[in-house]
Amino acid sequence: MPKVALVLLAALKVGVLLAFGPTMQPDTAHYVSYADAILDGTFQHVDLAGAAIPITLMRVIGLPAIIAAAKLIAGNYWAWAVVLLQFAVSMFATVMVFRWGRAFRLGMWLSLGVAAAYATSLQFPTDQAIISDSLCGSAATIATCQLAMIVLRRSPSPLPNYFYSGLALAAAFLMRDVIVYLAVGLIPLAVAATAVKGTMPRRVLAAFLVFAPLTATYFAYAQWNRERVGAPIITSISGTTLLGALAETSAYDPTIFSGSSPIDIVGRQLTPTARIGSGSEYESSVLLHRDFGWNAIQISREVTKFYLRTWVQHPRAMIHRVLSNLSEQQLHQAVRPTETIRDVLLLNTGSDHQFARISEVRSGNLWMIPAVIVHEMFETISVIVFLSFLLLSPVRLIREGLAAEAVVCASILFMYLTVDGLYTAVAFTLRYLLPVVAGSTVVGTANLMWLIGECRDRLAAKRNRIPLAQA
Repeated sequence: MPKVALVLLAALKVGVLLAFGPTMQPDTAHYVSYADAILDGTFQHVDLAGAAIPITLMRVIGLPAIIAAAKLIAGNYWAWAVVLLQFAVSMFATVMVFRWGRAFRLGMWLSLGVAAAYATSLQFPTDQAIISDSLCGSAATIATCQLAMIVLRRSPSPLPNYFYSGLALAAAFLMRDVIVYLAVGLIPLAVAATAVKGTMPRRVLAAFLVFAPLTATYFAYAQWNRERVGAPIITSISGTTLLGALAETSAYDPTIFSGSSPIDIVGRQLTPTARIGSGSEYESSVLLHRDFGWNAIQISREVTKFYLRTWVQHPRAMIHRVLSNLSEQQLHQAVRPTETIRDVLLLNTGSDHQFARISEVRSGNLWMIPAVIVHEMFETISVIVFLSFLLLSPVRLIREGLAAEAVVCASILFMYLTVDGLYTAVAFTLRYLLPVVAGSTVVGTANLMWLIGECRDRLAAKRNRIPLAQA
């Protein structure tokens, strides 16, 4: 049955690809420009003087390198080759999610269900797009699944399995450099996974194998940039992103840009209601470069310092903005096939065609009633799964202590809160949650089964006590 389900998933993904082709996103142009620079050899030179936002310093090289290779191998069909690669990695991640469900003792059908939920989550339309989130999310999911299964099996795992998790994290980092910070959320799970090794030296070696590839990749990349631009940085994206975040925060506290520094001067020129993605954050970097002569490295460093000072000097405004990024949409990420259909339609046609929307039924389209009912059902299931993940994970840790399943539940919750917290503090879109969607779905479902089991046990115990009391 799992093989049949995998074939059906492949057919569905390929069918949508044939219908619409690869999806181009606003960021796609950045990756393609970087890929072209790789092909003509100019990526080694970063024009700090002439460009406020050098693309070859703004992004990490992972996806551009894949696009460059695809252009060499597939020519004009390079985008199809990239998407098919993303499909393959995503499907492998789906298999890992299924195996994780089985390790959680969810049973065949529930394991297939959580795997299907993951495969038809936001990962589905992202896999079809030329954007780094697909491979990043898949690689992070693979690493998480591998570590979680080691804990749940409660027996020593071969050391290469730890190394494979580390390689997946390093690959995710090369897609999106923010993974180096998000990996902090994996520390509890990694510690739990290494604890199954017998002796302390083997535990230390296992922990080393988990984080060594990511650490080595990080420092190697920083050293490469030291040779290219004279500074050991990874990317300069923080300069634009953090300025955009500060511009949004100024809507809650206009005094944030009340100083006389270049950042204050440029910040006051930004629209207080600007949203990240509107282009204002890029405009701010251009102004700092043009009017004050700052290059991308200086912009990144100075804006980062300004951003951290703002947390100290204007904490209420910063917290207000973080809370404003939280959305009920996060409740609907676990099980969302109908929402995914909307995303596919929107990304490829420019409209979701009011699919499964109540407003469409009210306007007289009665054929949409079944879709609305199914959509509402999936949203309800998704909310229940997410709330069980959020609320029952700490309960299980308190009730069960350091039992394997409870530790995995709490570790995944810690990872989710780390990812969610870091992104909502800076810039948040739903696709940024892809590294933790699978974990929240699997754990939420496992928690529901645990709660049902607890209720059954209590009812059984109550029935057994009644005859004794009567006797």
